[in-house]
Amino acid sequence: MNDTVRKIDASTVTTGLILIVAGTVLLVADFHDLVRVWWPMILVAIGAPRLFRRDTLWSGLWLIAIGAWFQTVRLHLFDLTFRNSWPLLLIVFGAGIALRAVFDAMSSEAKEERNGS
Repeated sequence: MNDTVRKIDASTVTTGLILIVAGTVLLVADFHDLVRVWWPMILVAIGAPRLFRRDTLWSGLWLIAIGAWFQTVRLHLFDLTFRNSWPLLLIVFGAGIALRAVFDAMSSEAKEERNGS
């Protein structure tokens, strides 16, 4: 018998569950209207499992941010359209770049402290 225990990859399980839910929804809903209105949620669904792994965290956040922006514009929430909301996307990109620089600096500083002790 094999003594190694395989760990379950949370992002793979999450992706599988998202596909099951998406398939169920598509089965019972009008496909054309569903895709026409809710297609940006596909980006959010792709980004969500990436949040569980440290090496894909930032790409997951980007996909979720872009998907949320597209969905907000598609539903015309807060009267936003592509024409008047693109500066909001620039703000989100800028904040993400700045936050990543800060977190990377904090992470490397913490590594240096651990290695130096």
